[in-house]
Amino acid sequence: MNTDFEVVKCNFCSCNDTKTVYIKEGFNIVKCSKCGLVYVNPRLSSEAINKLYNDDYFTGKGFDKSVQYEAEFLTESEKITLSDWDVSTIKSFLKKQDSKNISLLDIGCGMGLFLFKAKKQNFKTLGLELSSFAVDFAISKGLNVQNNSIFSNSFKENSFDVISAKEVIEHLPDPKTALSIMHKLLLPGGLLFLTTGNYNCPERKLRGSNWFYFMPKGHIFIFSPKTIYNFLKEAGFSKIIVTNQGDLLMNFLLKFNIIEPDKYKPKNPFRRIIFEIVRFINHFISSGMRIYAIK
Repeated sequence: MNTDFEVVKCNFCSCNDTKTVYIKEGFNIVKCSKCGLVYVNPRLSSEAINKLYNDDYFTGKGFDKSVQYEAEFLTESEKITLSDWDVSTIKSFLKKQDSKNISLLDIGCGMGLFLFKAKKQNFKTLGLELSSFAVDFAISKGLNVQNNSIFSNSFKENSFDVISAKEVIEHLPDPKTALSIMHKLLLPGGLLFLTTGNYNCPERKLRGSNWFYFMPKGHIFIFSPKTIYNFLKEAGFSKIIVTNQGDLLMNFLLKFNIIEPDKYKPKNPFRRIIFEIVRFINHFISSGMRIYAIK
């Protein structure tokens, strides 16, 4: 028996009845017949998965060649990017508006770009990251980051106003437990912010197994708006907003000053109309999701 692989049940409903929808790089991508969750099965073992996130991964030499976290930090930390807009959007959901009093935990923070952006807006920031290479880099940039996992943290319940996990949930071996932990760590009225791929997007339907988001070594869950909503509801979140807002069109809005980095929605009526039109288009074509869940 190859110990590098493991067979798993559906993480949401524990059902064993699945249909193989794609085969990619020798991995079966299956869909649960009961709840519709899409996941890799069999998949790499947890130990084998952890080995993927070595130094090479963070410099674009690992299983995800699009990842360039070190270069991204160096080029984007001083530029206005969508991360700045994301921080402002997070703030708009909170009753507490004084940034200095907003505590944010970033899970799987990588080399800390999003933490850096939030810290610049005076959030009290803390990151969790499994890679010691990435942790050392983030600390060298003045960030508070722990070499730890959401599954083995020692935080008390009701500790944070915000928890963010950008492009992380699809990597976790047990997202159901992870989201339950995140819910417990949030203060009442606190916000969870996630980004991940959108299985229902047209690009996946057109390209099939060639969809860029299918990276079965590391992307072991592929969520749809419905399945991520179900996970969050099960975890106990009271208000859940799933938006099909990927980066492509949102970057277009930012480039042409339609969205402003310090505001969730434009104040200018003309820009507001363009913003709503593009967001409406994004809903039907985006390959990614931005998700907000309030405890």
